[in-house]
Amino acid sequence: MLLKGCLHVHTTCSDGKLSPQEAADIYSELGYDFIAFTDHDYLLKSSSDDTYASVKSDLIIFKGVELTVFEKGYVHVNKIWGEEETLHILNHIGEYDLTLEQAKERVAAVALKYPLDAVEFTTKGFPDNEFNTDELGLPRIASDDSHTRIGCGRAWIELDCRRSKDSIIRAIKKNRFWNCFQRG
Repeated sequence: MLLKGCLHVHTTCSDGKLSPQEAADIYSELGYDFIAFTDHDYLLKSSSDDTYASVKSDLIIFKGVELTVFEKGYVHVNKIWGEEETLHILNHIGEYDLTLEQAKERVAAVALKYPLDAVEFTTKGFPDNEFNTDELGLPRIASDDSHTRIGCGRAWIELDCRRSKDSIIRAIKKNRFWNCFQRG
């Protein structure tokens, strides 16, 4: 089954402008099959679990968190939970003002702390082509990192797998997905 999804969505549970329900509704209207709520760890509201659980949607909704990791400066790592599987993505590598060589070093250093499965080579849904390279040693993933309505639907992944959280995570870990972008 072909599935479309975004694994980096912020909501009012941290610094996003959309409630989890509003975000789910927008992504559903855009034809998505799954999203991951990945609000910032240091801004996460204590009520977020209940707020996420109250969302009514046909989407597969992953719970995640965007971790702030200090490694020669800070970087962000999304930790996303399935039923049994967990996914770790080093986020928006282009936002750290690194050369490709520095990015490779940063990926390797962070991978010693977290079992990285992919690296996000987009910035707010736009490709950062310098980092769309096998040299990073991980699958590259496209994502919106949406905080507002206008940020939704710029970049996503598509994959062919069963409609379950763990099947989606396993497909990503095996690099069995396509990166897609909005035209225009």
